[in-house]
Amino acid sequence: MKKTNSKCYLSSFQLSKVKSIVQNNSIKKLCVYDELRPRHVTCLMKELGIEVIDKVLMILTVFQNHAGSREALLQIEMARLKHQLPLIRDWIRRIKAGELPGFLSLGRYAVDIYYRHITRRIAKISEELEKLRIKRSHEREKRKKQGFIHVAIVGYTNAGKTTLFNTLTNLVKPTGIEMFTTLSPKSYMIRICGINIVVTDTIGFIKNIPIGIIEAFRAVLEEISDADVVLLVIDGSKVLDQVEIELKTSLNILKDIGALGKPLIIALNKIDVANDANISDIVELIKINTNEYKTQLIDVITISALKRYNIDLLKDALCRTVQQVQRNLV
Repeated sequence: MKKTNSKCYLSSFQLSKVKSIVQNNSIKKLCVYDELRPRHVTCLMKELGIEVIDKVLMILTVFQNHAGSREALLQIEMARLKHQLPLIRDWIRRIKAGELPGFLSLGRYAVDIYYRHITRRIAKISEELEKLRIKRSHEREKRKKQGFIHVAIVGYTNAGKTTLFNTLTNLVKPTGIEMFTTLSPKSYMIRICGINIVVTDTIGFIKNIPIGIIEAFRAVLEEISDADVVLLVIDGSKVLDQVEIELKTSLNILKDIGALGKPLIIALNKIDVANDANISDIVELIKINTNEYKTQLIDVITISALKRYNIDLLKDALCRTVQQVQRNLV
């Protein structure tokens, strides 16, 4: 978040201008693409008289529109409720101080009841998610005891992870050009060079993802941190600067969740629509950055998951890697 001394996040001039726009256009909601402090939201709602949501709630709204499983819905609801708690505490404090009439037209006692309801709901969701997390963990352990090698497909949002998952498994899981099509991990067993491999499609990474969202998707991220091999998908159709941003974001998240030290294969995807002259620069950029992060980089394979270009080369890299993992497990 940018530093601001304004109690309303906006300067007096900016606030006056926004208020005029809101009133002249009958706007009902203000979206601020930044992670706001409770006092900023409170002040903006008081001054503008409309609902105010920040970057976190916007992201969660997008997530909710794509959620296809009960687990994903629970994760999103808990992240939203945890994000709202500090705001509601701020409103309660201001109501008791006589600064505000109520929260979203609720009186003081109604706000207290609403706050207690949210804390109880968070506790219940946490319990349900913990059960699902434990169940998923037990399933992974059972597969590992049976000799399965786990490969997590990771990468920036919209890099083509699910398309690659479908190509490797011959499944037809939903894909799309919009962000965050995948919110719940999907796992499927395949055989490569005679070895049983469980490949898992995971949620897309984004730059500066708020910590509350990361915590909400703990069970999903555990699929990555507990994997034997990480298959990082990079969108090779983008300009070099954007590729570097997405690569570093992915490497930083892998580092944060303790997965950076695992064998790493990078699939440079979408070469069917990429600039050929740019590909060699991207490969060099990848090698420089992965070296700086001290990763166990196995190989960089240029592919098109959609057109199935070089998928055999990628499978060969997976074969070499899982064979080494298997030898280390003996």
